[in-house]
Amino acid sequence: MLTFSTTPLLLLALVCSLTTLAQVAPDSPLPALLAERKVLTQRYAAASAQRHGMLGLSNKPSKQDLQDVVDALQGIVDKDEQIVAVLNQTAQRAQTTAAQLQTTTTTLQNTGRDDRNLTSQRLSELESEQQNLQERLRQATQKQRSLADDLHDAQQGRAVRDALVAGLALACAGLFFWKRRR
Repeated sequence: MLTFSTTPLLLLALVCSLTTLAQVAPDSPLPALLAERKVLTQRYAAASAQRHGMLGLSNKPSKQDLQDVVDALQGIVDKDEQIVAVLNQTAQRAQTTAAQLQTTTTTLQNTGRDDRNLTSQRLSELESEQQNLQERLRQATQKQRSLADDLHDAQQGRAVRDALVAGLALACAGLFFWKRRR
């Protein structure tokens, strides 16, 4: 059980936590619990200021005054326990969320790595295919040049043959006319 001497430390820790939690969980019951604790703290301050001594002559608190102080402190302790329970629930939700975020992060990292690997593999395949196509184009260009050279050689051979045939035809025609004249 909490004592009055640990309550200010707990309150300080709660206030520090609340500034963060209030931003994280706007629907949290924490602000209402803190408002109730503030009312209980004010009730404690009022109860501890009471001095109803015997017959009003003494400045010492009466038994009823002390009981009111104890009741006020017990209310504060009870409220602190409720606040701690809410903080524990919030911490548990935060841990669950953190675990889910970690799982999601891991999944996204794995997916990203897989995508990078797949992209790298596909890029490598495309580069290989491009090299193959360039090699085929080079071979086709080389074959086209070879065929063009062969065609040129064939056309030159044909021109020489045609010239020989024409020369032989002229020589035959010349012989034919020479023999006829003679």
